[in-house]
Amino acid sequence: MKRLTRVKKVEDINFDELIRRGYRYFLFDFDNTLAPWKESELPKEKRKILEKLSSKARVVIVSNGKPRKVELPATFIWRAGKPLSFKVWRFLKKEKIDPRRCVMIGDQLFTDVLMGKILGFHVIKVEPISQKEFFGTKILRFFEKILEGRYDEDG
Repeated sequence: MKRLTRVKKVEDINFDELIRRGYRYFLFDFDNTLAPWKESELPKEKRKILEKLSSKARVVIVSNGKPRKVELPATFIWRAGKPLSFKVWRFLKKEKIDPRRCVMIGDQLFTDVLMGKILGFHVIKVEPISQKEFFGTKILRFFEKILEGRYDEDG
């Protein structure tokens, strides 16, 4: 089984190398991966990355959040229900997408990473953009720290 790849932020990912290795579908969490929680506007650097990437591969935004108006050359799956995302699974089946050609990029172990692993994707975990989060996410972050062995470091 592939190990989890970790980077600080989306900008640190070498998308050209991933494409060279055969990945053609890039699924991104939205809140705290691409934009701060509950925001609809992407930072300019992330928008540029997604626009460039969409000319070479398929970009899919997979969010547990409510639908928002976001102008991007991407497919959106809102209220996805990660980690057990039947919406994403149905999307893969409908589009005849091989999960081995997919990369999931997100900031949470218990939603983004777990869904990616369940579906057989290559998974890249980024650090959250902001400390502002849904209350339930804050609880899960506590358990993430324990699992990652960081509880003693961060308090």
